[in-house]
Amino acid sequence: MIHLSYHPAFDAFHAIFRFLRLKFRGDVSEIEVDKLRILDYYLLFPWRASAIRLAQKDIEVRRIAKRLEEHRDYATLPTGDALLERMRASQTAALQTMAQDGIIDPIHLRNGIVTFKAFSLPAELKKRVDDKNKEESDRMTIIDVLRAYPLLGSDGLKGRTSLLEHRYDKV
Repeated sequence: MIHLSYHPAFDAFHAIFRFLRLKFRGDVSEIEVDKLRILDYYLLFPWRASAIRLAQKDIEVRRIAKRLEEHRDYATLPTGDALLERMRASQTAALQTMAQDGIIDPIHLRNGIVTFKAFSLPAELKKRVDDKNKEESDRMTIIDVLRAYPLLGSDGLKGRTSLLEHRYDKV
């Protein structure tokens, strides 16, 4: 018997919505693709942030992540880097769709940078993005802290989360 199930982690349209949430939370104009992917991962699975090697000043994130564990879904998903790798296809499709629609620069995207162009969202969608960010303020607090870390190196986001290889980064 075949069972079909839905999870937002593997939905490109849901990824576009999450990317818009990340963009408008900090009014991001440019971000590395890998950093955006990692932030997206923790937006979906904030309770997994309790395993991140954090700077001492950011230890509060661990408490927030543990508190959010009660909201975790019942889906059986791989952990860590395997899940982020499985999410790659939907994240890439979302970024390519956004580039095709003129929301991000396709040339920079090919070079691993997401550069948002000037665009306006329909008022209803912008309201949904803002409302969701307010509703999930604890998740967004985690995102705000993680966004402050650089991407590369052992003390960067890749090294601290162990989601992506960092040993060969140019720092």
